[in-house]
Amino acid sequence: MTFKEALNYLYSFVDYEQLPGAAPKRMGLSGIYSLAEGLGHPEKYWKSIHVAGTKGKGSTATMISSIVSESGYKVGLYTSPHLVSLRERIQINGVSISEEKFSKLTEWIRPVIEEVGFHSNNMGSFFDILTALAFVYFREQEVDVAVIECGLGGRLDSTNIISPVVCAITPIGLDHTDRLGETIPAITREKAGIIKKEAAIISACQLPEASKIIRQTCERWGNTLKEVGIDIRYKLKKEEVGRQVIDIQTDNQFYKDVSIAVSGEYQAGNAATALGVLEALKEHEININVQGIRQGLSKITLQGRMQVLEKRPWVILDGAHNVLAVENLTKNLNRLFAARRTIVVLSVHKDKAVENLCRLIACYADEIIVTKRRVLRGRQADPHKISTICRDFGKPSRVTSSVGNAIASAKELAGPEDLVLITGSFALVGEALEVLNHLEPEETQSRL
Repeated sequence: MTFKEALNYLYSFVDYEQLPGAAPKRMGLSGIYSLAEGLGHPEKYWKSIHVAGTKGKGSTATMISSIVSESGYKVGLYTSPHLVSLRERIQINGVSISEEKFSKLTEWIRPVIEEVGFHSNNMGSFFDILTALAFVYFREQEVDVAVIECGLGGRLDSTNIISPVVCAITPIGLDHTDRLGETIPAITREKAGIIKKEAAIISACQLPEASKIIRQTCERWGNTLKEVGIDIRYKLKKEEVGRQVIDIQTDNQFYKDVSIAVSGEYQAGNAATALGVLEALKEHEININVQGIRQGLSKITLQGRMQVLEKRPWVILDGAHNVLAVENLTKNLNRLFAARRTIVVLSVHKDKAVENLCRLIACYADEIIVTKRRVLRGRQADPHKISTICRDFGKPSRVTSSVGNAIASAKELAGPEDLVLITGSFALVGEALEVLNHLEPEETQSRL
């Protein structure tokens, strides 16, 4: 297979990320279990860390991976979604899987996929196959540890066939309500479905109703639970664009003046969660040293998370796509970029809490440009409807025909001291990176 052929093959399977409302009837672990069995259960060949949550799970997973790598281990990282290339989702020590290796592994596992009968039985998904491919890659490359981020939910997510030594649950809020439930307790039960017997559990600061369910689940399974804000505490000491300094206190150690190479106080909370995971990992013969912690956090790169691309005017990318994420984002931008005029380039998915997202954006922005995207799978909310909602919340709003036009218009409106924020979905952020870096769109090419 060529890389394009491998992509086309994977995209021929159902993708629940792009099918709002369809997942409850079809999601399950039978497909991934059958595939893993046919591949010799690659997930059993390395120690695993499982990360679930609504907000911050990708950042937390990346922080864990960076620290483990800087401590001298070979670490796999599996995350979603990607921004520009699907290969970003599968990394070892910060390097994405190559096109050649991706293609070869897809061709290698294809006979097992066909034998299981994914197409004929309509049982398997795009994410099942991608997850299996990542697990095979990690086995082939003999990683010491793999950090695995849940794709959707937890209990029925394809990644939930692993037997983690540590689980992390990042802040839980309302998201994917059409698939995970319409209340915090319902969503928490799905996220807490990754908790397995004998795994150490690290929980970020949670809403009381979420925290209660996580504690009850740990009590039922007999897990050790450490909670940020109780067992793991942190203090933000200094913050500037692209960097912050924090102190973190755990039961075992005090980490003073830890520098994190990202903005946003919520990232300090993610770092505290990551540190809790790493201390628990020491019980499994993975010794993380203080130098690895400092280097791992000081070198971390998080694309699409308060990512500053340009100055004068500031151009910032953030994939905030749910209410909790947008609340955190606007709060931190107001603190770091006070009293600046802000133009927001916006695109949201129709399966999100659209009105609440627009309300938050309208409270923050001075002007909103809603853009059409290169829509491949029909998930984008109608830009004209979004623009109308934003105007109903009292802010000037208009629609542009493309992401490139939207960015150009926003930069024309912004003065040297103003801020252009591109946000609402990772799909928009990815397309913005393609436009700004003059990249050929991988997925459009793969699905002609």
